[in-house]
Amino acid sequence: MLRGIRPYRPHNRQADTPHCDPLRPLRPLRPLRPLHNCHPQGRIERTVCGTPMPADLSLSAAQIEQAKQAIIDQYGPWTAHNIHLGHGIYTLDPQSARDIRPRWLTQIVADIAQRPFQQLRILDLACLEGWYAIEFALQGAEVVGIEGRKASVEKARFVKDIHHLDRLTFYHDDVRNLSVANYGHFDVILCLGILYHLDAPDVFAFIEQLAACCRGFAIVDTHISVTPEVEQTYQGQSYWGQYYQEHEEAASPAEREQAAWASLDNPKSFWLTRPSLVNCLQTSGFTSVYECYKFSQGFAKQGVSDRLALLAMRGQPQTVYSSPLVEQLGTGKWPEIDPH
Repeated sequence: MLRGIRPYRPHNRQADTPHCDPLRPLRPLRPLRPLHNCHPQGRIERTVCGTPMPADLSLSAAQIEQAKQAIIDQYGPWTAHNIHLGHGIYTLDPQSARDIRPRWLTQIVADIAQRPFQQLRILDLACLEGWYAIEFALQGAEVVGIEGRKASVEKARFVKDIHHLDRLTFYHDDVRNLSVANYGHFDVILCLGILYHLDAPDVFAFIEQLAACCRGFAIVDTHISVTPEVEQTYQGQSYWGQYYQEHEEAASPAEREQAAWASLDNPKSFWLTRPSLVNCLQTSGFTSVYECYKFSQGFAKQGVSDRLALLAMRGQPQTVYSSPLVEQLGTGKWPEIDPH
């Protein structure tokens, strides 16, 4: 067994988000057929952040239930994201919100961006069933969601079609394909529940592309290693963490595909320590990194001590003019505690 590796256990935590399939040529999924013919009389007006948004109620409750059941029959039930479809019908449970993070995320983005959502281009990485991407599209933003499991993408696209979100696009692709050439730049990037499903060195290369595609800020929600057990070297930099077992070694490709909250292909992942994660973000091009305590409080209430959320800003490096001595110090790195 690898030194520092955590043993396999079934992934049944709802907070987990899978990462994507093995590398494949980038292409969007074939759009779903329209669920119905839109009719002006079938629409009412509602407002989101003061902006009128169409709410198409031309589908009856029975029709929505029938369409939802067709998706479930083909791709299985929703596993985590409880999204309203209309007429009081939700993807999961009409009695429980299940996850308060959409409220936290929309507030953080509104507070930090200081711009109308309609002016933002947002990327949701490893978006699972698309809740956060759908929420920001409902707020008026241009949104791209990338997800590796076909079943999750189809569920996300189903909700997109229900809400007629023309500025939202879901891609069935590997997040390790992220690059400016493939996807362009984004004002906001949501990197939620994905870093801890990547192995070394993929996790380091992925963070580099995260910074390259970001022209504003990224929100990074991830598990971390609380002890520096294993050292990894990437681009001349040392990073510490521990291994985590994603799948049993004998698991077949089909079994790994069904493990919706685990990695898809790599049998183990590398969890960075808090200092190494911050250092890697800064080395990759983020100029400031802050912790989102709203997330931390939520994790603490659940008894989770090895998870955090960071706000990584992609700004311009600043120069101190009042003291050349300060400039000689450089940006500095967060030192690791000696593992021995």
